[in-house]
Amino acid sequence: MKKSLTILLGGLILSGCTSLTPEQKATIDNLTPCEKINGLLAAYDTRFEKLKGTRVTTKYAENWTAKYDLVGDKCQISALDADTVTYQCQESYQDQNQAVAMHQKAVDFTRACLVQNNWHQEQKESAESLRTTFVLDESTPVISIHTGKTMSRSKPWSTSLEIGKPIASK
Repeated sequence: MKKSLTILLGGLILSGCTSLTPEQKATIDNLTPCEKINGLLAAYDTRFEKLKGTRVTTKYAENWTAKYDLVGDKCQISALDADTVTYQCQESYQDQNQAVAMHQKAVDFTRACLVQNNWHQEQKESAESLRTTFVLDESTPVISIHTGKTMSRSKPWSTSLEIGKPIASK
């Protein structure tokens, strides 16, 4: 499985483009969540270079669209500075039940992918927030899934997934 993912990601980088061909998109769409998570973890040390799509620069950060999504359909890669780069996805919902259902789905596929590698799972919950964090060790990126209340009137709940800084560098 790792070999096929490496070949796919290698093909994406060799293509040298920020948009995907229909064939590349079809291949990515057929990846399992586990293959996507493993690809993200493997790409963290190179600042997710192989997974960056279109670049958008603001005065606060450099952002790229991600070539694939885990939660929602608008994931991005953000570089806040030379040391901080994250992969982030977020989806908004009209009610808490929808957001919690997506949170649980994301936790389930993440846990299924990481369980054989001895990742530690921690969960914190309050009336308006739920966070599940997966940690392997001090040098591996942390995976965090968060559901909480937002300021939006139309969709006041959101669920996000982030892969970012290892514990040792926080």
